[in-house]
Amino acid sequence: SRSIKGNRVPVTPNQVSTYDHSGTLYPQRKVYGVGTLAFSNKSFPNFVESRPSSRSTLNNTPTQTCINAVPQSHTSGVVTQSGDQNGEEKSGCLPGDRVVFAESPSAPGVPIVYRLPEEKAANPDRLNLDRRRLTICPILEGEENLRLLNFQHNSIARIQHLSSLRRLIFLDLYDNRIEEISGLSTLSSLRVLMLGKNRISKIENLNNLLKLDVLDLHGNQIKELENLNHLSELRVLNLAGNQLTKACNFLGMTSLTELNLRRNKIQYVGELDHLPKLLRLFLSYNDVRSFESIRCLGASQSLQELALDGNPFTAEPSYKQIVIDQLASLRQLDLKRITEDERRMASIVVRKEEEKKKECTKAQAMKERRRMAIQNAEKLWHEDNKVAENLSESNANGKLGEFENVSHYTEVEVDTLRLYGAPALDGLEKNNNVHNVQSITQIYFKFIPFDCIVPHFPKLRVRFPALQGLTFSFSSISSLKQLNALSSIRRLDFLTLSPEGNPVTNFSLWKYYLLYRLSHFNLRKINDVDVTMTDTILAEQLFSSLGNVTLQQFDVSRLLYLLPDVRRKQVLSHCDSVEQKKNISLKQAEERKKAVISAEQKNRPSGTEALSVSALAYPHLQPAARPKTSTSNRCALSTCQQLVDEVVGSAITRHSKLQALEKIWSGVLRDTVRTAISDFRSLDSTVEGALSLVQDQTG
Repeated sequence: SRSIKGNRVPVTPNQVSTYDHSGTLYPQRKVYGVGTLAFSNKSFPNFVESRPSSRSTLNNTPTQTCINAVPQSHTSGVVTQSGDQNGEEKSGCLPGDRVVFAESPSAPGVPIVYRLPEEKAANPDRLNLDRRRLTICPILEGEENLRLLNFQHNSIARIQHLSSLRRLIFLDLYDNRIEEISGLSTLSSLRVLMLGKNRISKIENLNNLLKLDVLDLHGNQIKELENLNHLSELRVLNLAGNQLTKACNFLGMTSLTELNLRRNKIQYVGELDHLPKLLRLFLSYNDVRSFESIRCLGASQSLQELALDGNPFTAEPSYKQIVIDQLASLRQLDLKRITEDERRMASIVVRKEEEKKKECTKAQAMKERRRMAIQNAEKLWHEDNKVAENLSESNANGKLGEFENVSHYTEVEVDTLRLYGAPALDGLEKNNNVHNVQSITQIYFKFIPFDCIVPHFPKLRVRFPALQGLTFSFSSISSLKQLNALSSIRRLDFLTLSPEGNPVTNFSLWKYYLLYRLSHFNLRKINDVDVTMTDTILAEQLFSSLGNVTLQQFDVSRLLYLLPDVRRKQVLSHCDSVEQKKNISLKQAEERKKAVISAEQKNRPSGTEALSVSALAYPHLQPAARPKTSTSNRCALSTCQQLVDEVVGSAITRHSKLQALEKIWSGVLRDTVRTAISDFRSLDSTVEGALSLVQDQTG
């Protein structure tokens, strides 16, 4: 029998039911037996009969009956219920129990339990002491043959006085105040130990209980599963309602068939696939968040019943299908039998989930690749612009991992083509998807030097016919003349120059210069700000004189270059024919060509670029190949820089010395001539002085 929340529950002869601290009944358990003894209400009548909640009936019991039950060695000085006050040995008999409690002077404070002869003869191997308000285990006098002992619903704090019960096979201490497992070392025959609803915090001192078959420790304060590996005959283990965070360390428990871990804090389960006879596992109301936390169950060939309700994992839509598909031997999940239709459906759902998971993994990998590629492109851009010290700590010290060699990235978002890093410019040529090419209306450049982009401008309009705007971020646009290169694109509706990484945006008039230089574009927006007619007029007023001055400095050949190819050929052909007919001089021919070009400028069609504007050109530089940024190359560049610095320093020093010599040279020459003339005037004295000086030095 078991007591659930104070209720006595009988166990039928044909089944033994398992309970956890929530009171849930799990029937269909095999009856436990030792020899001819079976655990049932037929074999244990005293375990299931109701006990009086009050001891008031004790006064109705004849005192002499209780006295006669006490052995002669303890009868002297017996105090009846009315009792005398001599402080001698006491005894009392409870109605219907036929059990006597006594206290001996040899063991003060420790109760001694006797049974009436007829009671002991009727039940020689069973003793029921539940609900007796016991605080310590009593001494059981003459009960060496006892096999079943019940101490349920008392206040016992320590297990003791059981060393003489060497034949004991069933011990029930449910609902007491026990804090430590002890006092069981002599009970080598014990098969069932019930310690539920106590205050135990550690599993210990079970080394000698090698025959243990059932161990109930539910409703305690246990935080770690330990010291159970030697229990090779243990079949049922109940650890529900404890404080376990992981369930493992089951090796050696080869006979375990049922494991109850309900209402803990378990996040991970392991080693259960090493239990060859495990049939039932209850993990309800824990903290299992994914199937990976219980992955070991998939390798179990014996598990038939599993309960996972109340875990976060069960909130997933495909939870049931995943578990059914992964556990081939499972027959019952969350107390519901699994049908063949559910198993087939689970297989289909799991396959779909796996495909979805692969897609998510692929998307995550692409996302990570994008992040690392953009980060690497940013790092290289900063290094090229000598501002690497301004990198954020995450970028400077981040681990690149498998994407450390990826420094560019290309992506298409709806109608926008995004390019990160200079190598991504190859995507302008290699993107052969016609649909993407036709739908691109904006190109976004980031961490790409502007001079690397310039050679691709003439091809953009041909490659992307629907192109409307460009965006430059971290493109190293530092001068107004670089903006001249944008004219080769032919037409744009909007243009964005991010202040980040583009120093030219610090100039107060850069927008007006851009409007003047791209006046034939009729730009609608610059940096997401609408362009007004006032802006266009102001730009013309500010920079028209600059265009005219620049145009006047051009010779005829450069002016001809500014004309479109077809018109340039027509002008040259016309001028050559005139020269041949009129036989004019070369100077006159040059002046005539200028006049023709000037007339061409006045009569240009609307929407075409004026010559004074096109004169503001930016040479299409072919950027040098990016030097490798490996450590060895950087060291070589550093060494070369040092050598150049030394040579330049030496040249500067020599030049300084030469300049200093030139300054004092005239004075030195004058002093030398003056000294020589003076010496020739007094030659004799000069010779004598020189001889004396030589003698002094040699002497």
